[in-house]
Amino acid sequence: MFTFWGVLLGTVLVAGCQSEGPPSASPTRLDVPAPAESAQSHLYADNDGTVWMSWVEPRPQSGEDRHALRYATLDDTSWTEPRTAAEGTDWFVNWADVPSLRPLPDGRLAAHYLRSNGPSSLAYAVQIAQTNGAGAWQSAVTPHDDGTETEHGFVSLLPWAEHRLLAVWLDGRRMAGQDGHQGEMTLRGAVLDSTGTVEHRALLDARTCECCPTSAVRVGREALVAYRDRSGDEVRNIRLTRFDGQSWSDPTLLHDDGWQIAGCPVNGPALAAQGQRVAAAWYTAPEGRPRVKVAVSDDGGRQFSTPVVVAENTPTGRVDVVFLADGTAVVSWLGQDDGSAALRVRAVEPEGTLSPTVAMATLPAASRGVGMPRLVQNGTHLYAAWTSPENEGVQVGRLPVDVLR
Repeated sequence: MFTFWGVLLGTVLVAGCQSEGPPSASPTRLDVPAPAESAQSHLYADNDGTVWMSWVEPRPQSGEDRHALRYATLDDTSWTEPRTAAEGTDWFVNWADVPSLRPLPDGRLAAHYLRSNGPSSLAYAVQIAQTNGAGAWQSAVTPHDDGTETEHGFVSLLPWAEHRLLAVWLDGRRMAGQDGHQGEMTLRGAVLDSTGTVEHRALLDARTCECCPTSAVRVGREALVAYRDRSGDEVRNIRLTRFDGQSWSDPTLLHDDGWQIAGCPVNGPALAAQGQRVAAAWYTAPEGRPRVKVAVSDDGGRQFSTPVVVAENTPTGRVDVVFLADGTAVVSWLGQDDGSAALRVRAVEPEGTLSPTVAMATLPAASRGVGMPRLVQNGTHLYAAWTSPENEGVQVGRLPVDVLR
């Protein structure tokens, strides 16, 4: 059932000193088509090897506060001309709650963004738009039907059967009438057809962490979703739930970290899938000891290996994870020590070898200004996107996979 992860690792493996890779491992920085005012970048690599990047940029017009969700694709080191998925006023723009764009198997595109729906700064709704068969963007729809002026965000989108789209999001309808983050955040999901008709609305978990990103992957004919839970005594572990097209499973625990924290750490999990093989990466800090962990499943996410610690003591988190062709899992995270910060990556090979830690980018700080970095793999390279905290907009770095061998 398991690879070496569960067999050879009777206890959690620790990454040790996390030494940086050699200078020759330094990534190249790519020119990007996004302006200096851009932020909230998102990356996706599809099955044909195309890398898609989306971002949000301000579009002030006649004194109005306008924003646009823009996107482009990468050809080696060159980007296509940017296009616009959506544009409007009253958008909710936040460093942690990042819009996304996703190519669909039938050649269409799907995207999501957030729009304010009330006077409170914590009142906003999910907007999901899709292109039609001719490539034109259709009007956006809202997958939730509660109508409350509360938080709705941290969306994960997945292509679904019969030209449909699966959406999962954090839903704050039970916080209505409460101050700040009082009340209970929930996890909900729905399926949208190609015209935007919403069906299969469901409650997946009635009490979750309030503002940690979600993650979702396709595993065969099912969807697997990871999110940060919230127990009655404020233990915030990572849980999983799966969708078979008709119903959702009861949530299951990924690993009992026992991290008890009164507030949301704004650090969600990340999933990657390769056939029935699934990697889950996450940040945790029980007893004040920050760690980034990864675990692997060989049965579609029903059972996971003992976690491997890929970074400890200095990570800030905001993880992502990808699989390489040989089954190696590569994890990215933000880390900071001795006044320096970096977006780092490290590989864990199928037989258990941990690569040196390599810095994808050196940063002045692992602050909110960096946003939520994203990592994808395409061919012989890894690509990472983040926001410059020095007002230089979206940044993209490229790293040869071989430097992690």
